[in-house]
Amino acid sequence: MNIIKILNISSNSSEVYSAVSSAAYLSKRGHNVYIAGEKKSYVRETAAKNKLNFIDLNIYSKLGFFKFPDCDIIEMYGYDKLNSFFLNKVFSLKTPKILRLTSFPSQDFIEFIKKKIDSISLITASVQSIKDELVFSEINPEKITVLNPILVMTRWESAKQIKPATFLQRPYRIATVYRKKDFETIKFFLTVAREVLKSNQNINFLIVGPKDDKIRDLAREWQISHKVDILGWREDMPEVMAMTHIYVKCDFSPKIPRSLIEAMGSSVVCLVSHVKGISDLVISDYNGVIANTRDVGSYVKNILSLINEPFKMQTISNTAYNYAKANFDAEISVKVDELIYENILMEYK
Repeated sequence: MNIIKILNISSNSSEVYSAVSSAAYLSKRGHNVYIAGEKKSYVRETAAKNKLNFIDLNIYSKLGFFKFPDCDIIEMYGYDKLNSFFLNKVFSLKTPKILRLTSFPSQDFIEFIKKKIDSISLITASVQSIKDELVFSEINPEKITVLNPILVMTRWESAKQIKPATFLQRPYRIATVYRKKDFETIKFFLTVAREVLKSNQNINFLIVGPKDDKIRDLAREWQISHKVDILGWREDMPEVMAMTHIYVKCDFSPKIPRSLIEAMGSSVVCLVSHVKGISDLVISDYNGVIANTRDVGSYVKNILSLINEPFKMQTISNTAYNYAKANFDAEISVKVDELIYENILMEYK
């Protein structure tokens, strides 16, 4: 089967990860897969690492002057309204098209979907809340299905293997991860850390993400800098997750973080906000814990409860891994994709 995955986004995002990961597995299963994206981007670099066919979406392509190889399925990830000529040309093609949503669409994106809905064979949403938002926007629910996020489990399973030993180690390690500078969210995390340390000093906190001097300055001002490791951005995230007991996500927006999926796949207990998208993936006290949004006391209470009940923490840790393995594993996801392709092509004949 010939498949083209079009990425209307150049950043290191969940869309890029999802597209390239599924493409790599589909290629291993004998399909001919192309990744279409900007040449000077993370998309190109990642496609090259995975030895995937690459189509350069240059300025001429964006103006509508392009010719794709013959293909059976076209998939689109992300949306850029500046690429209107290109998108109109793509959607004029008779090839079946799948729209992949791994995050909540903007209003512009929703309006685009509504205009092009007759040209879309299927929309996949990574969580139920995304589907609900589309349905609320009066997009035909029969065109939408929920498919879980994708994770290449083999990269994270090593963390699971050493988790029994990790739980015997002290001090406990509590980590948060962010991809873009967001001082207010990290300030909330530091506030939680300060309050937790008032009750238990046998804990270290890790912050992984773009460095910001204001974070270190605040930790010093609050006299907790000796308990807070600011790691900057890391390429060895499986190793970081392997040494982490609790992953904390303080985000107030519904954006679904890839690091949450990776933490679950690493058998790390996840403590997240009660916001749509993020909380779709966590069943409290089963495969993670949900805290009240913007409530420092709720986060502190849950962290101390987990640390004071190691057996409960280990149980949730194991369940998180099993849940990720059953729901996010790329090997399973591509088999589901193959069935979807076959059904669409049968209907298209």
